[in-house]
Amino acid sequence: MKQLVCIVVLALVAPNLIAAECDTKGLIVEKSFLQSVHDCTEYLQIPKERLGQYMANEFPPDDETKCLLFCVGVDLGWWNNTCGLQVPAIVSYFQPVQGDKQYEKRTKECLERRVGAIDSPNSCCQAYETFQCYFQEFGNLVTCPQYVRSTKLQATQAALDCLVMLRYPEKLLKVYASGKVEDSPETRCLYHCIDLRTGLYTQNGISLPRFFVRDAAYNDLRYLSKETKACRDRIRQSGCDKCSEVYNTHTECLSGLGEKGYTSGIITAAAKIALTNLCVGCTADHTPSTNYLPYHPTKCPMKPPSATKGYPAPTKPPCSVCSNRHEPAKPAYSSPAASVQPAVALSYGGRKPSPTCSKASGTGQVYNLSYPGYKSRMSSCSRCGGRGH
Repeated sequence: MKQLVCIVVLALVAPNLIAAECDTKGLIVEKSFLQSVHDCTEYLQIPKERLGQYMANEFPPDDETKCLLFCVGVDLGWWNNTCGLQVPAIVSYFQPVQGDKQYEKRTKECLERRVGAIDSPNSCCQAYETFQCYFQEFGNLVTCPQYVRSTKLQATQAALDCLVMLRYPEKLLKVYASGKVEDSPETRCLYHCIDLRTGLYTQNGISLPRFFVRDAAYNDLRYLSKETKACRDRIRQSGCDKCSEVYNTHTECLSGLGEKGYTSGIITAAAKIALTNLCVGCTADHTPSTNYLPYHPTKCPMKPPSATKGYPAPTKPPCSVCSNRHEPAKPAYSSPAASVQPAVALSYGGRKPSPTCSKASGTGQVYNLSYPGYKSRMSSCSRCGGRGH
């Protein structure tokens, strides 16, 4: 019966797969806001009864909820504990109301008023107030899953997987590991494999919005410009093969946008790992060591030995978790999340974290705004804010 069900399902799914009507999954992560909320309640061990409140889009200003939204921000990639808000990632989870032309202005003013006035290095407070500004001023919360960018470590793993799956020789791996990622048929197909595996290339070609999210720290709106789209479409319609389409789009359309040398950098890192893996043996030496006497198993006694004379036999108290007995939750219980001291935002120095969101006169904001004319009053974060053009 199970085999019959599998055959029927395969018969229904196979035509769509053959027709290439669905994207390659690879290492792509698409996640909804509410799914992340659910996951973070598990990570932080927040009581289950609060989940219903969050699912109804109610986020009261208590410490537990603030750290929940900090967790959600990290999980979905719109909060970075070093540089704060990652605008391209958070805007994908909000849809402005049609006809509203003031949502960006209101959001900017809200961030200045609520986040910029926090005189505390409390990351949970900063992430919470940032979310509230977008939730109240930017637009409606999007419920469907959105693309979550891969971390540099995950992208490097994708590049390593591609090097292995494409079976590139050791000689070429050494070239890549030396930092030379030059144009060749192998390099072009490696670019295609990496973008495909990380979700940057779909059945519709290079996804510029996903590249915009990938380089969220740079907030480079040129990814979404008409000129970049026209360049991508021109190459896609040129009739070249997919490997050349991806590589040419990188070199002709995306060069100078976002993080400089992102793909070539992860290729170099992945090639070094691949070379290291080639030197690791796959089989262990099972030769018995002469330093140990051979082991001869003995028969186990049918009954446990009796307790020592003069002492009562030890008894094990019943385990309420395993004995199928329901024990009501204790009213005084609080989740570990409520007692954990929030992480310190690294953009502040010399001040101790505070469990509350105190206000001050506009100091220490840790967000990056998508407004060309706006200049943050905090010092720029060189690791996250600088463009490598």
